[in-house]
Amino acid sequence: MGLYKLCEHKGRARDRCPHPWWGGYRGHRVSLSRWANREILGKDDAASLLEQLRKAVRAGTFDDRGLEPPKESASLTFAELAEKYKQRHVIAKGLALAKVIDYRLKPLVERFGDQPLASIRTADIEDFIADLKKLPRSGGRTSGRPLSPASINRNIELLRHMMNWAVGREYLDRTPFRRGTETLIRKQYEDNQRRRRLTEEEEGKLLSVAAPMLRSVIIAALDTGMRRGEMLALRFADIDFGRLLITLRGSTTKSGKTRFVPIPTERLRAVLEWLRLDAAGQEKPDEARVFSDEVGDPVGSFRRAWMTAVLKAHDVDVKWCADGGWRHLSPECEEAFRKIDLHWHDLRHEYASRLVEHGVPLAQVRDLLGHASITTTERYDNQKLENLQASAAKLEAGKIFAPSPSTATKPAPPKPRKVRTLASAPAQTPSDLTRPSRGTNDATRHAPTPPPMAPSNRDAATFCQVFVKIGPQEACSANVDRALEMELKALKEKGLQDWLGGRDSNPDNVVQSHVSYR
Repeated sequence: MGLYKLCEHKGRARDRCPHPWWGGYRGHRVSLSRWANREILGKDDAASLLEQLRKAVRAGTFDDRGLEPPKESASLTFAELAEKYKQRHVIAKGLALAKVIDYRLKPLVERFGDQPLASIRTADIEDFIADLKKLPRSGGRTSGRPLSPASINRNIELLRHMMNWAVGREYLDRTPFRRGTETLIRKQYEDNQRRRRLTEEEEGKLLSVAAPMLRSVIIAALDTGMRRGEMLALRFADIDFGRLLITLRGSTTKSGKTRFVPIPTERLRAVLEWLRLDAAGQEKPDEARVFSDEVGDPVGSFRRAWMTAVLKAHDVDVKWCADGGWRHLSPECEEAFRKIDLHWHDLRHEYASRLVEHGVPLAQVRDLLGHASITTTERYDNQKLENLQASAAKLEAGKIFAPSPSTATKPAPPKPRKVRTLASAPAQTPSDLTRPSRGTNDATRHAPTPPPMAPSNRDAATFCQVFVKIGPQEACSANVDRALEMELKALKEKGLQDWLGGRDSNPDNVVQSHVSYR
């Protein structure tokens, strides 16, 4: 059948469309990209692979599993799988993981390197997780401390994906992480929600001690919530000063999707206009990086400048060790920086928290931050402790957290008829109001009920209010007007219905009508 595509395009449109190339020869038909296990760069590349397919068919060595048939799983070791996974998945697809894949694979290869892939069982992975919990960290400020649950989970996630990839490539029949629909290996619990907030006073000190370029980056982080990599990759062509809009291209975002971020403050606009000028006072070209110096050289890592500014903002005398390097603070400064506990990513959390405090819905905050799930956005919402204490204090005053329009305005109190205190009368229950007195005969008891009186301004009162206002003895007296007795009965039923939420007996509807959750 030769070279073709399974689409409706013709001519040049077919050559340029994203559909995969297929090749067929003497009854053998395969997807060339899958058969060669790599991306097809164009029609010429596809034709070259088709020629290799024809040669393999003529020689009798054709294998529909691939140009290089997979090694039998019985003899494939984990180290060989790791190399295939690195070359054919991580690097071939251009994943961001490619920068650290060797570092991430190191503990896995050290543990399962020479072990046959098919012999790895669920118990082996559980033992590996148990040993990770005992393994101390090496290097950096946290040297000697045990691995955090997040670090353990990163190893579990990578190993799980490698096993699933091996199943998809037919190196394995099943993954040791699952048995049917049952999950056998679960991740460790992570308490990954930070509560660190940046106060206005702390923000002012931080901006005052920071260098001009670092000050610009801090303002951009606080007013847009962009990630560090997104800011450093930003170009002036991505900024629309007329619409006050920043475009974050999908090639620079973590999710790979393009999103738009407004320029909300005057100080951010002034910062961007200042960054636009070079040393001669001329505007930089559109291709230039936004965060670049006067010559146009882009800003790289600013970790050392950030640590210095944080320490100075908290009145700490910054001292670096003689051997240099941003990791080598003096022991006193290192301990002070750990106690301050202010990370760069906390500025992004601060942006989200301020939006929520100003009433912005979480769905909009999610879109501004570029999150795929609103669950992640909820972790960024860190309410101030003062606001939480003020909300909880409303319980003492008998207030609700967020009054609805129906409960914000109370009806005017009814005009009292006659006020008597319950202390002057014997205690009686509300049901006594509708009981006939002892002097009432059967004829009176079974007499037809007269029509109720027209509703008056007392209809808004509850049964308990009427019980107090007319007095229990008068209500139970045989001389009480029959019409008033029926009115009391109607008010009793109305009060009971109001307490139950009307005709709807669902208690959830009653609660939601009085409390607004946010």
